Amino acid sequence: MSRHKTLLGFAGVAGLLLGATLALADDVSPSPPPMPGPRFCRENPGKCEEARARREAFCQENPQKCEQMKQKRAKRHAFCQENPEKCDEQRAQMKARRCDEMKQQMRERVQQRHGSAPEPAP
Repeated sequence: MSRHKTLLGFAGVAGLLLGATLALADDVSPSPPPMPGPRFCRENPGKCEEARARREAFCQENPQKCEQMKQKRAKRHAFCQENPEKCDEQRAQMKARRCDEMKQQMRERVQQRHGSAPEPAP
């Protein structure tokens, strides 16, 4: 039972760290706000409209950056259409790398709070 509580606590803290990381990332470099997915928009139409408005405002202020991102997305989409296996493999590697980065951030945060790093899982 305590193992489940520990895992749940870890997931909660990881979520908070991710949110804080994303909030800090927005302050560091200007980039368009991410667009919510179709499922989110079906469940939250008001929030989805707010996100669209923020993105449009950003693109009006930073048209060059938005155009670069649009071209980058189109290039990536074309690559994934031509190479679905390689695209899936790269996506999996990216997720694993993000997961490892989050784990490292958690270890550092625990070390700052408690003075010693937890033992890495085998």
